[in-house]
Amino acid sequence: MRSLIRSIGIAGGLLVLAGVHDASAQIEYALDFTTSFPFTVGSATVPAGTYTIRPDDDSPDLLQLTGKGVNVFFETNRAEARENPAKTEVVFKRYGDGYVLKDIWLESSSEGYETLASEGERHLTKQHGPASSEEHIGARKSSTTSSRR
Repeated sequence: MRSLIRSIGIAGGLLVLAGVHDASAQIEYALDFTTSFPFTVGSATVPAGTYTIRPDDDSPDLLQLTGKGVNVFFETNRAEARENPAKTEVVFKRYGDGYVLKDIWLESSSEGYETLASEGERHLTKQHGPASSEEHIGARKSSTTSSRR
């Protein structure tokens, strides 16, 4: 009986630790950034401007991009950074003259987000071949609060 209780306690402790680790990779705050170029995210192409990325309340891998007249939901996967980024940033891949939002890296975290390939990105790849470069744009914690607590 003692060993059963001990096993349940150890398993519960491991589950708690796994949950804490998983939560550290989530975007907890809305992030603001500004681009000087239009870009594709999910199934939409949006103009240059200032945008906010925030997590969806029901699915941590579904993010929402909002800006002036823009409201786009897009899917992501967790990604591992080669090294912890010094700042929070969004990364765009360039295909010819088109840009695609690809990664979101959180300051001092080895984990971030990678967007799922969209039809727009597949079209740019077919038209221009593989991405020719990357554009890194700094992001900052939004002055508006995320609905996630």
